[in-house]
Amino acid sequence: FVDYLLPTATEVPPIEYGHVEVPGPGVGGYKGAGEGGAIGSTPAVINAINDALAPLGVTVTRLPATPAAIAALIEEASAEPR
Repeated sequence: FVDYLLPTATEVPPIEYGHVEVPGPGVGGYKGAGEGGAIGSTPAVINAINDALAPLGVTVTRLPATPAAIAALIEEASAEPR
C-alpha cells in the first residue's frame, strides 16, 4: 500500500453518460429509486424480536422497539394470568 496511490480526479478519464427514460407501468409512470433495500430491514428485525419473545407471550406491535419498551411488554405479559 505504500507504493500504490489511489487515482484522483486528474487521473480519471472523462466519463460520458446518457439517460434513457422509460416510464413505469403505473398511473403517472413513477418508478422506485432503490428504496426497496431499506424497507425489509425493520420488519426482519421486529420478526426476530417477536420470535425470540414468543415463549414469553410477547408481541412487539409498535415502533421504536427500544429496550425499555420491550422490557415493559415483558413485564405486562408476566403480570397477566395465562
